[in-house]
Amino acid sequence: MDELREKLLKANMDGNFFEFIQDIYYQDRKGEKLLPSILAELHNTGKLNLVELFHNFKNTPENHDFFSVRRVFEEVLPNINAPVKDVAECVKHLTLEAGQDMAAYMLLSPFKEFCKKDIDRTQALLDIALTNIDEDFDHLTTAIEAGASNDEVTYVNQALELLTHENELIIQRAIFALGRINYQDKTLLEPVVIAITKSSMSSPTDVILATSMRALFAVVSQSDDLESLFLDFLHTHSDRLDDRYIHAASEILFYDEKKVSSNVEPKLLNICCYTKPENKGTINNIDFALERILKSNRFDDCVLFLEHFFELSEYKLSVKYFDSFVRELHNHRDTHLSALLTRWLLSKRIKLGKYAYDLLRDLDKGMSIGFDRAIVTKESKGVHLFLARKACGWFFNQPKTAISLIESLVFDAPDDELADIQQLIFHPLCVSYPGSIRDHLEALNKSKEDRVKQVATDVLSEYEEYQVSVKAAFKINELSPSEQDRHTYWRHHNKLMNESMKQARKKSVLTSLLGGNESVLLYGNKSIHYVHHGEQKTRQEIPLNEISTSFEFASMHNLDPHGLENMIWQFKAEGCTS
Repeated sequence: MDELREKLLKANMDGNFFEFIQDIYYQDRKGEKLLPSILAELHNTGKLNLVELFHNFKNTPENHDFFSVRRVFEEVLPNINAPVKDVAECVKHLTLEAGQDMAAYMLLSPFKEFCKKDIDRTQALLDIALTNIDEDFDHLTTAIEAGASNDEVTYVNQALELLTHENELIIQRAIFALGRINYQDKTLLEPVVIAITKSSMSSPTDVILATSMRALFAVVSQSDDLESLFLDFLHTHSDRLDDRYIHAASEILFYDEKKVSSNVEPKLLNICCYTKPENKGTINNIDFALERILKSNRFDDCVLFLEHFFELSEYKLSVKYFDSFVRELHNHRDTHLSALLTRWLLSKRIKLGKYAYDLLRDLDKGMSIGFDRAIVTKESKGVHLFLARKACGWFFNQPKTAISLIESLVFDAPDDELADIQQLIFHPLCVSYPGSIRDHLEALNKSKEDRVKQVATDVLSEYEEYQVSVKAAFKINELSPSEQDRHTYWRHHNKLMNESMKQARKKSVLTSLLGGNESVLLYGNKSIHYVHHGEQKTRQEIPLNEISTSFEFASMHNLDPHGLENMIWQFKAEGCTS
């Protein structure tokens, strides 16, 4: 301990105090953790002035251990003796130096402990916060929180008095502080709620209302009898739907999920429906809240919220931005996901059809999923063919998804619709994807369901006849390009491929990792690379491995691209009223 004490003093004298702390920080954390206590002792005996030292500590690019060193001050702070004004300025400096980092405000908790150790410190900080109002930093909340820990009634009453202050920033911070207190005297709760509610009505700006919502929820959550007052607040300001107010509602739904009752949740969700699409932070909070609601088996609440949100935002933001919710949907593929696909493809809204596609768009090869038969059977005549065409239109580029959706309709489809559905499977699906669709149909040909088996047999038979016609067309010389034309085309194709490869190399992640160096394989079954270390180099031999992938392109894109595009668009837009 004495050795470490001497080293710290010497480092301070030599002007490399922080460099020394950086060197020993992690070593001390693994050992006896002597550093904080020794620093506090040196400061309190006047051998070091930690407050002055850290007040000059900067978060510079070369100082990569800024947060580690600042962590030392966090541990020392509650145990030092220093003027409150100096400590407050130091805490402000270190907090602002941290920038937008999530750990920026971690100093406030030890600073509060510093103030709690002496009631005079708390009062001094309160006086500083009210005398020199700092727009960049909030010392008022720390003062009220620390004071309430020692004398709850006195400091709560002081905060209530500040709710009528002429400065709106003071009002906002007082409201925030009242929401941060863990009240031991429960008789204070109702007067605090009433005072915040009254203050928010006197100054209903967006920031005051947002702060009031958070504070009120925190206070009423500490009692079983005050929820109605919070609901009254939400009702009173139901028409004040600015960005901060909505964001506050989303934060309560996400961060305080266990405290949100069944009466409060619908009100907060209704507020969140008015979120602007560009407010990504609010959208993320809502996304996590919807994931939680879905996990609690309240699927209908999620769907109603999303549809209301889409309508209010004029469909400017897709469901794909609620990625946590969508991931949870995929955990219920045969229930919730199937039901939502069915609902949105039946909606006769082209945007909701697009969002149904977005639910599965990241699955390149598609997935096996069926329509919700319970929903389909409740619909009017013609719905089976309508959904089959929607499935073909929206999921044409994912044939596995398209055929599985259509397959689920075969069981209950009326006979007069079944023939048209069967023709849809043949053209454009089977004609376009003779590989995957035929494999699927051959599997269905072994089904125990007579209807499904019959459809598969008929489509396969029709496709065989189609193939005979195609092969016959090859015998017509006029339809075959000459050898010279084929040679010209392949030269043109190779040129396009070479240009494409050059462009791909420029953007290749692998090329950038290798520093732009490429190796040409002349012979053998290994690739040889040299890694340079200054003037020396190391030879590396890497065995070659096969890397392959497969794509199935729709043949109709080559045979009749414009006709296919028109057909797909008709399927998507058919019956849509908006």
